[in-house]
Amino acid sequence: MTPTPIVLAVYGTLRRGERNHAFLAGSTFLGRGSVLGRLFEMPRSAARAYAYPALVLGGPSRVVVELYDIPDPAALAAADDLEAFDPADEAGSQYVRRVVGIVDGPVAAAWVYLYNGPPADMGEVIPDGDWVTFLARGGA
Repeated sequence: MTPTPIVLAVYGTLRRGERNHAFLAGSTFLGRGSVLGRLFEMPRSAARAYAYPALVLGGPSRVVVELYDIPDPAALAAADDLEAFDPADEAGSQYVRRVVGIVDGPVAAAWVYLYNGPPADMGEVIPDGDWVTFLARGGA
């Protein structure tokens, strides 16, 4: 069962101005915050024609997130599909969705997608934890 309201923290291609932000159409932007973890670049591959980030929890580093109130479970399921998360097959999912604590944000906790694939597939760490800034500096 999905708790209500559904708050999703996004850190990459679902952020405002990014290629997959349309998946959040109908959602309400709540503000920005961060989560404790590290952000990695996932290079282009046969599975996806564009680079995207991967979040791994832990450590003192922060990853910049935008927080959205998702209108219904169907909208969350569409984001699950984009993130290659199958709730019925977490072990086989590239990402898993978990509730994590939010630092300096408008909510205390939110759903976030965590990388669940092979570590060898991850690229370089994004040092400042901000995907949008990374792209603006010529990354990916």
